[in-house]
Amino acid sequence: MKPALKICLLVLLALGSARAWAQGASEQTHEIGVWGGITNYFGDLNTKTSFKFVRPGAGVFYRYNIKYRGAWRTSVNWGTAEFSDAGTKTAWNLQRNLSFRSQIFDISSVIEFNFFKYDKGSKKHWYTPFIGTGIAMFFFNPQAQYNGRWYYLQPLGTEGQNDPSYSGVKKYRLFNFAIPIVGGFKFSFKRNWNIAIEAGVRKTFTDYLDDVSGKYPSYASLPGGSAGLAGALSDRSGEVGEKIGKAGYQRGQSPKKDDYFFGGISISYTIMKARCPTTSGVSTYK
Repeated sequence: MKPALKICLLVLLALGSARAWAQGASEQTHEIGVWGGITNYFGDLNTKTSFKFVRPGAGVFYRYNIKYRGAWRTSVNWGTAEFSDAGTKTAWNLQRNLSFRSQIFDISSVIEFNFFKYDKGSKKHWYTPFIGTGIAMFFFNPQAQYNGRWYYLQPLGTEGQNDPSYSGVKKYRLFNFAIPIVGGFKFSFKRNWNIAIEAGVRKTFTDYLDDVSGKYPSYASLPGGSAGLAGALSDRSGEVGEKIGKAGYQRGQSPKKDDYFFGGISISYTIMKARCPTTSGVSTYK
């Protein structure tokens, strides 16, 4: 079964489970919010989990609270992933001299689990740590700066993707799927309002978020050959020293897929349904 089909099936399963769980809840609440913070990237350029090239991130979300222990959250997020070999201290990276930036637009669906009972109408259960996971679809388009201008890298086929019959490398898509793994701490105030601190990584299914994955191509598989723009951006080692980009030599250096990271602070408003009083005449709110 193809990865994309597996993801779609997981989405349907997660949503179906959330709905079935929610139908048994005594009260259902809806929550809308925004967040702001940082974006970071991990991959072939950033193999040591560096946060040197942190960039802004933000988003909006809707959360469906399921009783007190869980929630289903759908969000639309934006961020910028960026990194440069020139910012590292590794000799090989400095010699390779590659760099990129990419805007990321992310649509995610996450099931959250609250470690503590989280009742926004309670003076006792107004805070909890939480974790969550789900699925995300994201769009990206890596660029590199050359002679003062920014160029999109995917159309250039910097690893020979424009001539797959020669290079054996197919062109990558500019959208893909990821598994969000998130965690944080949230608390309510004035009953309807919530603040959360959250961080999470998106484990993607692509190795081309940074346009770097495999080996240096032959110039014969690049538009314009060694004199073209694709050739100049495929191997930039000559800008800082001796050229190392011989055909078949390793260009990427991570055996894993690329990841990106969101972290920040959110604020949200919960729309609560009024609870009926009990037979004793006392509200069920605590």
